[in-house]
Amino acid sequence: MGAGGAGGGGATVWASAPLEQIWEDIRRAREALLEEVRGLSDGQLAFRPSAEVWSIGEILDHLFLAEQSIGRVLSKILQQAAGRALIGSPGSMAFPATQLDLAAYNQAAVAPESVRPLPDRSLEPLLAALGESRDRLLQVAKRADGQVVGSLTLRHFQLGDLNFYQWLALEAAHETKHLQQIRRLKGQPDFPAA
Repeated sequence: MGAGGAGGGGATVWASAPLEQIWEDIRRAREALLEEVRGLSDGQLAFRPSAEVWSIGEILDHLFLAEQSIGRVLSKILQQAAGRALIGSPGSMAFPATQLDLAAYNQAAVAPESVRPLPDRSLEPLLAALGESRDRLLQVAKRADGQVVGSLTLRHFQLGDLNFYQWLALEAAHETKHLQQIRRLKGQPDFPAA
């Protein structure tokens, strides 16, 4: 597992300023997430105010699955971009956009089947899984450091076509979105005390 456990800490040095900023957003989102869930009991992880609402444990499992998926998408973009000569040195091509339409993204959506969580997992295995997925995401992102990945895109089910940098930025937005969901769950009047 990476420095800081669950991929939450440890400084990463980047040659690319856009990647450095995106990764800092990802790091901060994970740090806030870990702060919110550390020390939760199995009962707190499993709490669901209703059958259609995910528990905190399920949210954490979903975040792990989604981060794995984002890593695979990024690898695919890098592979396709390399095959089409769409990876170059800074200044050799225009730098693609990095922003996301957060207003559209923060609307409720049904998660694709591939990232639907499993219930009833305890905290330590969930945190270990998050650490592994974060280490893998870092490995993939580092493959693009010091270069520009051109405007090749792959489709996101909610946001449409996203380039490499937008897919990577999606990781921070995704964890931030679900961090708010976790905070709402913890604020429920019947949330277990321990």
